[in-house]
Amino acid sequence: MSAARLRGKDLGRPFVGIRIHADGADGPPEEARPHPVERLARAYAVKMSPMEFFSHTTAAVLHGMWLPLELEQAEVLHVSVRKPARAPRDRRVKGHHLTDRPGLVVDRAGLRVASPLETWCQLATQLRIPDLVVAGDSLLTPDRRDAGVMLDRMIGAASDVNRPVAVRLERAAALMRRGVRSPKETELRLLLLSAGLPEPEINGVILDENGEFVAECDLVYRWAKVLLEYEGDGHRERTRFRKDIRRYDRLQDLRWRVIRVTQEDLNQPSDMLARVRRALRL
Repeated sequence: MSAARLRGKDLGRPFVGIRIHADGADGPPEEARPHPVERLARAYAVKMSPMEFFSHTTAAVLHGMWLPLELEQAEVLHVSVRKPARAPRDRRVKGHHLTDRPGLVVDRAGLRVASPLETWCQLATQLRIPDLVVAGDSLLTPDRRDAGVMLDRMIGAASDVNRPVAVRLERAAALMRRGVRSPKETELRLLLLSAGLPEPEINGVILDENGEFVAECDLVYRWAKVLLEYEGDGHRERTRFRKDIRRYDRLQDLRWRVIRVTQEDLNQPSDMLARVRRALRL
């Protein structure tokens, strides 16, 4: 390719010596495009040395882990090497030296990436405990067959005092639970616990008097017949909205108290927590 072609406006230059199609140029439609971080990672992978691998928040995005939005969208790659190799330096690259551990690196769709377990441990250097719990819960969702084994491994890793920020890891591991379906469920559960409320059942199944399925609800206080449902923007869709109304009516017929929670309640939780205390009669 000529120098003039390499300077073409339809080409992006994310890293030294790398050219990619600029956003929207001769690429797939937006809904079919990979995550921007994955797109950057695949561009950088062309020039990676065999010793380098993606880690920290970059690895978390590639594994589909739940992160705070600002970190998920940050187009800076975290690339690591095992000590004593030299950490990489490049545009949009933050290099790290990591201690070699068994199973440190795995293949993820053709990319060398820190394993999910090691990625979670690395995130302890970047995240607060609540966000670290959310990231950990994303590895324990119902669709992950190895969730039980993964939780045991994470608890074991967190007990290693030689890991960076070991105390934070240990505290987060104690708060992680299997079966969560969304990061907001974890955020809500942690808010309840931090307020001194009892720990709820996660995604509890509600049956009617004949044992027929009625609903699976986010957080359930079965002993008090109180449940909490987080409602994001997806609940505004017409079909979902009507289905929710029917479901809540059925739950109320069965004498369940339904407390519906939104992002505003997570931002300013005092009123919501007071409602929960009254419902639980605490």
